[in-house]
Amino acid sequence: MEHTKAEFVSIISREINAGKVYVYSSKKKNISQLLFACDVFRRRNHDVLVNVDATLNGESSLHVVIHPQKNCLDMTITRNETESDIISRIQQKTKKIRIRGCGRVVDTVYGVISNLINNGWYVEKTTLNSSTQKNGLLTHVNTTLQAVLRKG
Repeated sequence: MEHTKAEFVSIISREINAGKVYVYSSKKKNISQLLFACDVFRRRNHDVLVNVDATLNGESSLHVVIHPQKNCLDMTITRNETESDIISRIQQKTKKIRIRGCGRVVDTVYGVISNLINNGWYVEKTTLNSSTQKNGLLTHVNTTLQAVLRKG
């Protein structure tokens, strides 16, 4: 039987509270409870790595690594924030930043990325995508810029 989200959170908490890195691999198809638990720790500023790999037998394999240190920062940028506001939120201990924003905020997100990469950070991943919202006959598309940066 697969664990529930609460059981995974308890198991992961025991490991990381002991200062250990939590590592888990699975070839099961029902991985939602594990991913929901992983997201709890991502929101608590842990470095959470999730990889899906192909295998020779055609089953995908999920690998999860959660580091015990709380050294990540997750930021969704809003219209009223400036680059300097955002940069000031970054603490010395921060080693990983996940930043995203959509619409008019894309310029601010790009400015923060530019500032960081010119000050010792590197871009691990960038994603440009959009979300479509339908309101009756109107369709609105929001372009979103996302990046994951790490301190070099």
